[in-house]
Amino acid sequence: RLLNEQDQEVHLATLAERNRIAREIHDNVGHILSRGILLLGAIRTVSEDQTIAPQLQMLAETLDSAMAKMRESVHDLHDDSIDLRHNLEEIMAELTNFTIETDLALENEIGREEKLAVIGITKEAVTNILRHSTGDRVKVILHQNPGFITLSISDNGSVSEKDRSRVQQGLSEGIGLANIRERARSCGGEAYFYMDDGFTVYVRLARK
Repeated sequence: RLLNEQDQEVHLATLAERNRIAREIHDNVGHILSRGILLLGAIRTVSEDQTIAPQLQMLAETLDSAMAKMRESVHDLHDDSIDLRHNLEEIMAELTNFTIETDLALENEIGREEKLAVIGITKEAVTNILRHSTGDRVKVILHQNPGFITLSISDNGSVSEKDRSRVQQGLSEGIGLANIRERARSCGGEAYFYMDDGFTVYVRLARK
């Protein structure tokens, strides 16, 4: 239930921002284009100079094309897609006392469920780093392959032998690490935790 609520919060926040932008484009740019189209129609109606008729026709077609593109963009903004890069950057901005290194392969589209999983896992990992890490560097790597996505989030903090042993035995994962495992499994994947030279969360998600 908590995972679903967190995903819904991310989704609703993204939709609200996209809808705000769509309204601004529709109200401002759409109004200007509509006014331009009306003015051009009036000019074409009263103009008797046939030498500029072809240019006026080209201008009319250009304005009509711009209006169509604007409407298409507004429609796309109302779509429920999620800006993965923006969400990841917002989460990593919380690491104010860490040097952050990223390698994010976002050239290809990622499905909505996988995006939500990546966002949720990154949020959990960053929360754990803020609470427990003794380090000062964080590295986030997101790679895409035809059948799966891999995400690695690591810090250079020290891990005691006691905590190392308990995590390896699954005795001290707590809610955060358990949530990471659950999110990975919800996408047909697995999560792994490594404690060499710091703490690393590594997940592999199946692509749909």
